[in-house]
Amino acid sequence: MGEGDAVAAGMTHERVAMFVDAVFAIAMTLLAVEIPRPPANVAEGEGSRMARAARLWDFLGDNWSTWLAFVIAFLILWGVWREHHRTLDMVVRVSPRIMARHVPLLIVVVLLPYATGLIGESADNPLTVCLFAGAVAALLFAQAALLRAILRDQVLRPGADAAAMRVQAATLMVVGAFWLLTAGLTWLVDGVPLLWVLSPVVGGVSGRRFAARA
Repeated sequence: MGEGDAVAAGMTHERVAMFVDAVFAIAMTLLAVEIPRPPANVAEGEGSRMARAARLWDFLGDNWSTWLAFVIAFLILWGVWREHHRTLDMVVRVSPRIMARHVPLLIVVVLLPYATGLIGESADNPLTVCLFAGAVAALLFAQAALLRAILRDQVLRPGADAAAMRVQAATLMVVGAFWLLTAGLTWLVDGVPLLWVLSPVVGGVSGRRFAARA
């Protein structure tokens, strides 16, 4: 179908993009809502001003993994949203397959704040870390599946870089596999959340290698 051809009802990419934008915006806001708040006896309570500040500082330090998960989840949602925004700007319409690929993508997006909140409730529980890492991996895999559906259904605008989209899809799969690996490692060792900061490095290295082969 050419860019000037008629688009079937319900298949305009603009409406899909607006809906996805709203879902991402709400999910990114809910990430902050899930950050644990200190109990009243920590923030206030007895003692001098410095003692109250020290208790609050200790509380924030004890929840370092929650803050790390918040920052990482926010940046990942931001990155996936930016990629989705750029991608839909390059298509002339959406197909039933592309519409279907949005379902798992958006399910994971709205569940990610819950997975982030679980770490706040029990940061030392390997299952909470595993669920968060698994949710991020599922999000990256879902985005890769969406890109592949767009390539398969040939709905790109004339002049759009299909090769770059293939590289991006492959890179997302590699980074998603990295997150799955950390989900498994959390059952064997402590401090797995620290490995998540390597995610951009894994993506950058794999992306350059895939681009060199393209």
